[in-house]
Amino acid sequence: MTLPDSEVPGILVALPGLKDSYFEKTVILLFNYNEEGAMGLVMNHTSGSQVREILKEDTPEESPLNMPLLLGGPVQPEMFWAVHGPDYEGESTTTISSGIRLSSAKEMIDDLATKGLPKTCHMGCGYSGWGPLQLDGEIQRESWWLGPLDEELLMEMEYDLRWETTLKNLGIDPLTAGFIPSGTV
Repeated sequence: MTLPDSEVPGILVALPGLKDSYFEKTVILLFNYNEEGAMGLVMNHTSGSQVREILKEDTPEESPLNMPLLLGGPVQPEMFWAVHGPDYEGESTTTISSGIRLSSAKEMIDDLATKGLPKTCHMGCGYSGWGPLQLDGEIQRESWWLGPLDEELLMEMEYDLRWETTLKNLGIDPLTAGFIPSGTV
């Protein structure tokens, strides 16, 4: 049941019935979904650290890197990425949508002195990945909902509001919704 290309990039949101210690209440920027699997970045879970704190160089508290470090997923936690607006382009930059780009955070930090940070920028480590047909099965079991990309939600909204807002936009109240797998009474 691979979804059509029109659904990717999109927002993958954990439905209230998903009880997984890592993915519970997540909002994922899903940017790859095909017969080989799926790949995305969790865009609402922070590590509790600031980006500047994880860098080996000393960075002052007033640094532009004084932003939360996102936990993009459990796969390759050493992968350091930046999701940002179109006002930065580097060698590693990939266009996700008209308003969202994905780049190597290391490259962006190396360019900081000459290019500065984009107006909107989120940095994180790791990614979320699924093998062939794995995400299809999880969507069929109603663990996830995949919908159209919402650039404003992913780029501008406070991290702790993204999951609940996405569900409310779907007409789901996360406090009262009861999820029973399809075909059961």
